[in-house]
Formats: sequence, structure tokens, C-alpha cells
Amino acid sequence: MTQTDTVSSEQEDLRLLRESARTLFERAGGSGRARKLRDAGGSFDPNMVRELAEAGVFGVAVPEEQGGLGMGLAAGGVIAEEAGRVIAPEPVVLTIGLSLGLLRRLCPEHPKMAQLIGGEVSLAVAWQERGPGGAPADATCRYADGRLTGNKAWVVGATGSQGFLVVAEQDGGPVLVLAEATADGVVIDKRAQADGSSLGELSFSGTPAAELASGDAVQAALAEAVADATALAAAELVGLSECAFEITLEYIKTREQFDKPIGSFQVIQHRAVDLNVMCEVAQAGVREVLALMDRETDQKVRAQLASRAKARAVTTAKRITRDAVQLHGAVGYTDDFDIGLYLNRALVLSAWLGDDAYHRRIWFDAREAEGAAQ
Repeated sequence: MTQTDTVSSEQEDLRLLRESARTLFERAGGSGRARKLRDAGGSFDPNMVRELAEAGVFGVAVPEEQGGLGMGLAAGGVIAEEAGRVIAPEPVVLTIGLSLGLLRRLCPEHPKMAQLIGGEVSLAVAWQERGPGGAPADATCRYADGRLTGNKAWVVGATGSQGFLVVAEQDGGPVLVLAEATADGVVIDKRAQADGSSLGELSFSGTPAAELASGDAVQAALAEAVADATALAAAELVGLSECAFEITLEYIKTREQFDKPIGSFQVIQHRAVDLNVMCEVAQAGVREVLALMDRETDQKVRAQLASRAKARAVTTAKRITRDAVQLHGAVGYTDDFDIGLYLNRALVLSAWLGDDAYHRRIWFDAREAEGAAQ
């Protein structure tokens, strides 16, 4: 098989995966389902998680020898885009990028791997901590004698998960442990976000936990998993932006002013073209990054690529959702129209793992460092 044939085959596989995921999400209820789950408390649907697992969604980036499909991060990006289109609350990016990203690098033989791929459990990852002033701080959460003590902040998916993958400190350095959500000494403080989802502030007080891995490998695997999740979050923002633009395009064809659809006004047409171009550029850029990350082995380069994707996707999503609300007029600010759901989800996803300003600074600093070294 020639290289061209291989590329064509991979593209066809991704196309079929996209069609399958889109059909699955639309059959489940599309964006309307997200509204219902938000109004019911902001959690996700365990039955939908199992359906996604049966379709092979969570194992797309896991190597075949570890029980996955071995399709790489590019396939994960396809799933993330489709989840973004319907603002699905299920932990798609969390599981593919973070939970499985950590386990497949550190303990691929652990039973939780198969359970995550099979949709039997959901595991949130707790690695960040809040300092006295509210800003991120160095890790102080301790693990000793099989028990956890301390706090973790900004834990996505804490509500609804059956357990936590916690990065803590012990005498020998960093350690990754597994704590059950129902274990003694676990307190979850639920913090509501703009889109109705929640972050968890975790407190551990002598909580029993099982050690999974320790040493420098934990920090290396965490950096890789965070880079994966960052790029996948960018893909989710791309899918969200595309659908928000489509919704708006359809609306301006029917909304009338001065007895004419506003879409017939030249200034609106120019604005729509600008948004479409931004969407197309972001889509191409993020998909290119995901493909490059599949081939790249240098962790620093992978992290820079992820920053490039997130910066572009956040800028695009914020611009498109903001303009979409404005083009809807006053009704765009009401909860009756879905476009507000997309705006709120864009705000939450944009902030998670760093916004556009943060990642743009990382990308440009890396470029300056390369230029200085030449």
C-alpha cells in the first residue's frame, strides 16, 4: 500500500467515525438533551456514556495492545468536535485525554483501563491545587500509609464520577493514586459553572487510596495527558463554533427588519463571511495539530502544539458565539434560544486548561526561544 493509499484510508476511517458519532449524538437528542440535563442538575447521563463506549468512543486513542482502537489523537478530535456540536455534557475529552491518557502511560494493565473504555466507570482527574489567594499553587496534598490528606481544586467531572485519579506528594516524590468517590474522608464541594456543569473542590481527610504509579514518570505522564486534553478541548470548541455559526446563519435568513431578512443586508453578509473564515481556519489548524501530535514524541513540542490549537480555537469560539448572540438580537440573550447555551459552554471550555491569552503566550515564548537559540 502506498503512502497516499494509507492517508486516504485513514481519512475514510475518520469520516466514518464522524458520521457514527454524529448519528449517535443526534439520536440521543442533540443540543436539546444538554438543556434537559442542565435543568436537571448539570450532571451527565450514564446511559449515554455506555452507548458511547459501545461505539468505541473512549478507546479511540488507546493503542490496540492496551484494549483500544489505536486510531490516535486525531480520532479523539473527531469525537470531541461532534460532542461540541451538541454541547454534550458527557466526559468525552476528560476520559480520552486525561483519565485514559494517564492510565495508558503509567499503568496500562490496571483493570480501570478496561472499565473506562467500556463505559463502566468515569474517573475525574485531580491534579491542581488552590493557593491562599485563589491562584494555582504547588502540590501539598499528601499520600502516606495508604491514605490521602489535603485538597484539590478545579476538578472537572467530580460530580457523577465513581472515583478520582489524584496526583499527590509522598516522601519519594509525586504519586498517582486512585480514591473512590464514596471512600471515607472525601468531601466534594460542587461549584456551578456558566453552562450549568460543575467543578469539584475536593477535600481528603485520611482517605484510603491505592497507589498506581510514583516518581518522575507521574509528572511526565500528567504533562502529556494535559497536552492531549488541551488539544481535544480545542477540537470540542471547533465543533461548538461550527454549530453556533450554522444556527446563526439559519436565523439571519428568517429574521426580518424593514420587511427584509437581515441576511440580505450586505453588512450582515460580510460579517457572516468573516465568521465562516474564522471557523474554517480554526478547524484546519486544530485538525493539523492533532495529526502532528500523533507523530510527535517530544513532550515540549507536543505541549506547544496543543497551545497553538487551544489559542486559535478559543479566539474563534469567543468571537463566533459573541457575534451569534448579537445577530440574534435581544432574543439571543434569553434562555429560550439555544445560542445562549453555546455561548456559555464556550466560556467554560475556553477557561479550562488555559484561555487564548495564556496559550498564545506559551506559543510565542517558545518561538522566541527557538529564534534566540539559532
